Amino acid sequence: MKVVEKANGINGMLQEELERCRSMVSSLEQEMARLPKGSLHVRRKPYKKKKYRYFYLKYRDGGKSVSRHIPALQLAALKKELDKRKEIEKELKVYQDRNKYLEKILRLKV
Repeated sequence: MKVVEKANGINGMLQEELERCRSMVSSLEQEMARLPKGSLHVRRKPYKKKKYRYFYLKYRDGGKSVSRHIPALQLAALKKELDKRKEIEKELKVYQDRNKYLEKILRLKV
């Protein structure tokens, strides 16, 4: 009897951890949805013996590749947002892997 009671306690802890991980995944996905996606690229254009460079954001919208020019004033803020999105993507991957692991364990326990 004592072994079964301990197993139920562990099972309950695993269920709580799974729910916590699921809520983290949903909150991270919501946060990622409001951040820009894509990568920053530089184009260099020569004009009258001078070389100009400008930045653009490249991403996919549906099946199309989209390039959007980024003004110099917005560049620093955009870099921070893109870096934050990459960090969130890494964290999201960890929680998704943990979800798979916990679901597998709970299937075996049930």
